[in-house]
Formats: sequence, C-alpha cells, structure tokens
Amino acid sequence: MYDPPMEDASAETLSCGAKLALVVLANCGPLSPSEIADEAYVTAEQALDGLVELDRLGLAEPVCGVCEEREEVYALTDAGEAVDAGA
Repeated sequence: MYDPPMEDASAETLSCGAKLALVVLANCGPLSPSEIADEAYVTAEQALDGLVELDRLGLAEPVCGVCEEREEVYALTDAGEAVDAGA
C-alpha cells in the first residue's frame, strides 16, 4: 500500500480506500470500519485499510471505545476536514 509522507497528505495522494473512507466520514461520521464499508460498498478490510492510512496521516482518529461489533469508531481530524474541503 502506498503511504505518502504526512506533509504530502492531500486528496490526490490518498489511496482509493482512504479517499472513500474520507468522504464517508465527512458525510456520515463518526463511523466504525464496518459502517464505512456498508456506506461505500467495499469490504470491511478495505475500509479498515483506508482508515489505517487516514489515521497514520493524522486525517482521522478513533473517537470512542467500541460499538456493538466491538470496533473502534473513527472521525475526521481538523486536518482531515481540511483535506475533504479541498478535494
């Protein structure tokens, strides 16, 4: 998986999975990986991969413990919202 340097984090440098997770979180978040997968019509693994990328770049972060499925719930950070607004 491509992992752009943090200073280069923009919508153009994100993987497809990260872009989908970013858009879904911007419109429906905070959500768990399985909820993002349902909204984006991708697998839970693809959604989690996108979230891991966003988290590593400081664009999303876990915001609470666990939901029914015992998954972390993620929301965009201020930096993630700025990337979404510039997309």
